[in-house]
Amino acid sequence: MRIFFLLVFILLTNDTGSAQNRTLIESLKQKSKSLSGIEKVNVLNDLVDELLKPSPNEENCKAAKDFANDAAKISESLDYKLGMARSFEQLTLIYKTLEYQVQYLKWRNKAAKVPRGQEMKKQQEELERQKAMLSKQGEQIQTQNQELVKKERALGESVEQVEQLNQEKYLMNLRNEMLEQQKQNLKQESEIKEISLEKEKLRNRLLLTILGIILVLTAVLFRLFKSKQRIAKELAEKNVIIETEKERSEELLLNILPLETANELKLTGKAQPKNYKAVTVMFTDFKDFTIIGEKLTPKELVGEIDHCFSAFDAIMEKYGIEKIKTIGDAYLCVHGLHADIKHDPGTVVMAAKEIIQFIEELKEQRKTEGRYAFSIRIGIHSGPVVAGVVGKKKFAYDIWGDAVNTAARMEQNSEPGKINVSQATYELLKDDFSFEYRGKIEAKNKGEIDMYFVKV
Repeated sequence: MRIFFLLVFILLTNDTGSAQNRTLIESLKQKSKSLSGIEKVNVLNDLVDELLKPSPNEENCKAAKDFANDAAKISESLDYKLGMARSFEQLTLIYKTLEYQVQYLKWRNKAAKVPRGQEMKKQQEELERQKAMLSKQGEQIQTQNQELVKKERALGESVEQVEQLNQEKYLMNLRNEMLEQQKQNLKQESEIKEISLEKEKLRNRLLLTILGIILVLTAVLFRLFKSKQRIAKELAEKNVIIETEKERSEELLLNILPLETANELKLTGKAQPKNYKAVTVMFTDFKDFTIIGEKLTPKELVGEIDHCFSAFDAIMEKYGIEKIKTIGDAYLCVHGLHADIKHDPGTVVMAAKEIIQFIEELKEQRKTEGRYAFSIRIGIHSGPVVAGVVGKKKFAYDIWGDAVNTAARMEQNSEPGKINVSQATYELLKDDFSFEYRGKIEAKNKGEIDMYFVKV
C-alpha cells in the first residue's frame, strides 16, 4: 500500500512539473513578442532552454529551432556576445540532435569563435545572486539597528547598559562599513566583467567615431575631394553587393555540389574526379507518371513533382545523403561521398522507408481531395562509383559506374510501395533488416540478378 501511494505522489508531482513548465514556456513566448533588442534575445534564449528540458529530442528541437535562429540573428545584428554564444550553442545542440549535418557543422564552427554562453550566463547569475544576498544582509542590519535604538530608549540612565549598547552600535557600524566595502568590491568585479563583454563593441564604436571625425574634417577643409568621397561611398556599396552575391553564389554552389567538391572548385577553379570504393545508390521513380500527367494541367503536374521532391530533399538532408539529380520523375541520390560521414547502407534504407511513408500519406490526402496521386518504386544497390563535375557552363555534379546502372535496374524491377535491393546491399544489411527473397529476376543488359524486398 505504501508503494501505491508513493507512485501516485510521483505521478502527481511530474504532472504538476509539466504544467508549470508549459505555463513558463507560454509566458516566455508572450513576453518575447513585446520586447526587442537584448531583452528579447535573453527571453528567447531562456525559452529555448526550457523547450530543450529535460533532454533534447527531435520534437522539442523542432519546437525550439525557430526561436534559437531568431535570437542568433538579433544577437549578431547587435553584436551581443552573450546572446550569440548562447544561441550558437543551442543551435549546435539542436541540429546535432536532428542530425542535420551541414547546419550542425555551421553552428558548431560559429560557437567555437565566441566565449561559452553558459559560462558567461552563470557568471552573471552568480553576481546577481551575491548582490541579492548583500541587499538582504543590509536589510537585516537595518532591522538590528532599529532594535538597538529601542533597547537604548528602554535602558534609560543605566550607564553600563548604555556603554554595552554603544559597543553593539560600534560593532554594527563596523559591520556596515565592511558590508559597504563588500558591495563596492562586488560592484567593481561586475563592472570589470561588463567591460570585458563590451570591450570589442567599444573598440568598434571608437573606430567609427574616429572615422566620423576624419570625414567631418575632410568635408570642412577639403571640399575639392567631395567627388572622391562620393566615389568611395559607391565603391563601398558595390562591395556590400558583391559580398552579398558572393554568399548567395556559395550557398547555391553547396546546393549543387558536395562541400568538399565545392571547396575544391572555389580554390582551384576545377574539381578532379574521385573514385569511391563503397557507396550506396538509390533510385526512385513514379509509377504511371505519364498516364497521371495527362490528367493534370502542366501547373498541377510541376507543382505535384516539386512538392514530392522537396520532401525527398529534406529527408536526404536529415540522413546526410547526397542528392545527385532528378531525371524527369526519377530521383537519384547516394550515400558515402562525404569524408567525415561513414558509409552506411542502412541509412539509405531508412530514408527510403520515410519516402514510402510520405507518398502513402500523400495518396490518402489526395484521395480525400478527389485528386490523382503517384505511387513510387525504389531500388538500392551498393558498390563503387566515380564522381565528378562535367561541363563549363551550367556544370553538373554526377556519378558513373556499374553500381549506378544496377541501382536503376533494381528500381525498374521493383513494385509500387516496395524497396528492391541487390544481393550486395542485402549482404551488408541482412542482420539489421528483414528481407523477402524474390529469386533471380531478369534485368535489362544484366541477365538474372538476385533481388530482395525490404519488409517495411
